[in-house]
Amino acid sequence: MRKFVLLDRDGVINRRIADGYVTSWEQFEFLPRALDALKRLADHGYETIVVSNQAGVGKGLLSPEVLEDITRRFVAQVEAHGGRISKVYYCPHRPEDRCRCRKPEVGLLLQAQAEHGFNFADTFLVGDSESDLMAAERVGSPAVLVAAGRVDSTPAAGRSLVGVVESLNDAVGLILSRHPVARAQ
Repeated sequence: MRKFVLLDRDGVINRRIADGYVTSWEQFEFLPRALDALKRLADHGYETIVVSNQAGVGKGLLSPEVLEDITRRFVAQVEAHGGRISKVYYCPHRPEDRCRCRKPEVGLLLQAQAEHGFNFADTFLVGDSESDLMAAERVGSPAVLVAAGRVDSTPAAGRSLVGVVESLNDAVGLILSRHPVARAQ
């Protein structure tokens, strides 16, 4: 049986830019041990899917082509370190656009489910924001919040929240302890 995990990008895989956006490859910085965590997921047979709001595109701060270049490069780095990203889904819209794909709306999650056929109840969503937790709650995915030392991380999430951790690596440890999968060959 295939297992999936849904990951937000900024603040989970790479360093979030305070009050800003990653607008070039030079600004993309993997968080400590994130590459190790992504390799652990691959080693345990998980398919990793990224679902991320990227309003910088809608705000004109970067083009879709630059976002695609950043994505291509970060996915290549993940693969070079033994991990694997099965697919990346982005919402390029601004919050005021009120689209159906921007988390906490569930359009990206439903698109990923339609294309990959996973069951939300068996698929963890790892994020770093209230909107990630709300999206997980709406589709019935267990959620893990990466708080990364923030003291203001008292989530108001419902039943979907299964843990608050410091890093993606800690989130992977929690996921593997709850849903172990035979190691990939």
